[in-house]
This record gives sequence, C-alpha cells and structure tokens, in this order.
Amino acid sequence: MSAFSYNLVDQPWLPCIELSGEEQALGLRDLLVRAHELRGLELQNPLAEAALLRVLLAIAHRVVDGPKSVHEWRDVYLASRFPTERIDNYFQQWWHRFDLFSPLEPFYQTSGLAILDSAKREKPVSISCIMLECSSGNNKTLFDHTTDESPKRFSPIEAARILITSQMYSLRGLNKKTTNHFDYQQSYSDATMVNGVFAVLQGGTLFETLILNLLIYNENLPIPTSGRDCPVWERDDQGSVGTVTPKGYLDYLTCKCRHLLLVPEQDQGELFVRHAHIAQGETFLGVDNPGFIKRKTKEEKLIPVQLDPNRMFWRDSSSLFAFDEKMDHRPDAFRLVGDIALRRVVPLASRYRCCSFGLANDQANPLAWRKETLDIPLTLLSDRETVAFLQTAIDLSERAGRMLNDAVVTYLVNCLPRNIRPRIPKELTDKVNATKAVAHYWDRLERGFHEFLERMEEPDLALQLWEKDIKRTAREAFESCLKHRYADSAKSLRAWTEGYGQLNGRLATLAKKGG
Repeated sequence: MSAFSYNLVDQPWLPCIELSGEEQALGLRDLLVRAHELRGLELQNPLAEAALLRVLLAIAHRVVDGPKSVHEWRDVYLASRFPTERIDNYFQQWWHRFDLFSPLEPFYQTSGLAILDSAKREKPVSISCIMLECSSGNNKTLFDHTTDESPKRFSPIEAARILITSQMYSLRGLNKKTTNHFDYQQSYSDATMVNGVFAVLQGGTLFETLILNLLIYNENLPIPTSGRDCPVWERDDQGSVGTVTPKGYLDYLTCKCRHLLLVPEQDQGELFVRHAHIAQGETFLGVDNPGFIKRKTKEEKLIPVQLDPNRMFWRDSSSLFAFDEKMDHRPDAFRLVGDIALRRVVPLASRYRCCSFGLANDQANPLAWRKETLDIPLTLLSDRETVAFLQTAIDLSERAGRMLNDAVVTYLVNCLPRNIRPRIPKELTDKVNATKAVAHYWDRLERGFHEFLERMEEPDLALQLWEKDIKRTAREAFESCLKHRYADSAKSLRAWTEGYGQLNGRLATLAKKGG
C-alpha cells in the first residue's frame, strides 16, 4: 500500500495567468471555477499545453453534460462561466481517480503495472524514457544530457505534466520489455497527437478558449459513440493493448496510448519521481482527429498537415481556414464557431487567436515542436470572400518565393565556374539553400503576415501593403545573402546584375495573372 498521495483536483499544479497578468498555480477544481478570470495556461512546452487542453476539454464536456446541440452550447457560452455546483459534483464523484499516486486507481495510469527483468523482478526505467526533451535509452538528445545511470528527480507537479504529455505525444520505437500485465512487447506505436498539427481557437479568457473548442457532443458527433464513452480515468477496466476503436469522443480525447505507472519516492520529506513502469497502450487508427489541420492531396484526399521544421504554420493558413459547399476540412471547432457567427447565435468577439501545436519527427526521432499563434478576424471563420482574400495573399508570397529562388539560381549559374556548376537538380537545390536567401525571405516575411492579418478589415489596403512588403523582403533577402559574393570580380558582378535584374523584373508582375 502506497503512503504517497498527490491529488490533482486540489493541489496547485497548473500554471495559469490571471487577467491582471499575475501568475497563479491552481488545481483542476479551482481552475475550472475561475476559468472566466484567467487568461490561460502558461507552459514552456507547447506539447504539454496542447495535452492539458484536451484533458480540460474532456472534463468540461462532463461538467456541462454535452453540449448536445448548438442551443445547449449557446446557454453555456452566455453563462460566461462554468457552473460551480456541477464542477464540485463531478470532482466529488471522481476525486479518488485524480490521485497521482493512488495504490488502487492512480490518475491516467495502470495500477500494479511492473516491468520485469529475466528473474521476474521489478525493474522500472527512468521517467526520462517518456520525455521527448530528455536523453534516455534509445532517445535522441535534444535539450538534456540526463543519463539512465543518474536519473533526474521530478516533483509531483512535473511528473503530472510529463504523464499527460506522454499519453498524447509519445513516439513509436522499440520496447523489448516484459511486464506482468502484458507479457513481452517488441515495440511502441505513435500516440494519437503525433502525426498532425492540432489547432485551437483562443479567446480572451480560459473559459472562452474552452467553450470555443467545446464541440457539439452526442452519439454521432464529433465521432461516433460505441458503448459507454467517458474519459479514461472514469473507466473501470485497465485498458487494452494495440489497435482499438474509441468508445467515443471523450475516450479519444484522453486516449491511453501508454500503460504507465509512476514510482514515487521520498527523501527528507520531499516527494519526487525518478522511475516509471511503461508498456504499449491503445492505438486509435482510422479516426479523423477533429482538431487537426488537413489539406488536399493531388488525388483530392484529405490528410493531416505535418509539422515541417523549416516551414512556419502560417504558410498553410489557407488550408486551415478554407471551406466550400462540397468539402469543409477545417478543424471542427473552426467550423462550429464559423457556423455560430453566420447564424448569429451569440454575440462573438471580432477577433480571436488561432493557436497551432505540432511535433516533427524523423523515424521516431524528435526534430522540433512548436506553438504558433495567429491573430485572426472572426470573418475568416465564416466568410468565404475573406478566406479567398487570404488565399490570394498566401499565393502572392509563395509566388515571390519561387521568383527569388529562380533569381538565386540565375546568379549561381552565371557566377560559378563551369567546372563546378551543379549538374543535377539536387546539387543545384543544395547550392541555393546554402545561400540562405529563401530561408531569410520566409523568416522576415512572417512579421509582415501578422501585420497583414491585423489590417484585414480593410482588404484592399491590406493586400496593397502586403504586396509591397513581399517585394521589399524578397529584394532584401537577395541582397543580404548574395551581395558579399559579387564584389571580387567582373564575372560575379555580371551574375549579380543578371539575377537581381531578373528578380526585379518578375516582381513587377507579381500581382498580375500568370506573373
């Protein structure tokens, strides 16, 4: 029987920002009661923020018992806060399931789980094994040099965040471990949130953020329900292993992608975690994530957008907001709020923030994770003309990017000696990338895009200034990345003249059809 306890309902483990700007740590109960007084969560790791938002959404669905229709959604929205009595009733019923170190029903874990060595003795691994940012076992080192021989200590607060994040953002890979509950396991599968970019709408308060992303929830929406749907911590079974069909949306929100059991320790009154038992959990395949950004392939098939470490989310924003009568592939929350705006169900703010969360990996090795925020007008969620206007702006930037790339190619072909000129497309691409001109262009253009979004209420002026910004940025990128290369000879000067002249000539036709 464990002597340790840390209940997430009461303990202050969630870092929040109040409307005044002050930081405050709260437990789950106080966070939901005061959600209308909070600006939002304040976490350094964007994946932890995304994972916690999904947990909060699952609890919010339970607290409001729906919403089963737009009518019920309106009532929750107009109340401007979550009902305290319902919050208290929910946590009174399930309080025992939110204890991080409960010996019988530990939160989001599998009671009694143990990794066994060849002699059938318990052999837990370093908790770093479930952290993308740490080095442990076969994990690649990104930001940390912790070793398995000297595992780091984590407080209960840190352990709770690590646990929730790992359930949604763990990468596939070899396991080769035997456990008492699931025997020998060869490998792990990717967690539910790995292979896509998760998008949410952010309001002025945490309550508003949660309600904007609180989808209509019934037997068929947002995904079909089969059996008793509930968050994973309400289930009486320990869960299975391998590919399963989610029982419904709440099961999907809180997928138990790993069977885990934290091992608490205490030293001089300090409670901490260094080790954990771990096994492969449940995998949901064939389910479209309602929060993912999707795009069309050439075959007109919808697939999730993947995070590209070298490409910012805003360049895919036309996919994020685009919709038409035949196919609306926006995240479900964007579609719901857009419909509510069109029908004027409730008075909505004129602007919101769009937050995108993503993880990039290469063969289960984490490359980067990122949160990107766009300040958008409400009309971008409800008006096709505004979306088409955005598409035009994105197309202009992409077209100018290709013009810049071609100008760099012209410069290199005219500047380099014949015997070392690139002979195959990959060599040429490598040479162009080495100049950093195109990367410089996209990096500098991001700020201009945010300014463009701020001006979208005046579309003609916004597009005019955006076009000027694109042209200026393309020229600056060409000059700053290539200027030092043409000062040593007449030949390089001619190459500069050819490339820069080509760029200016084409930029002059940027806004023209076929330019």
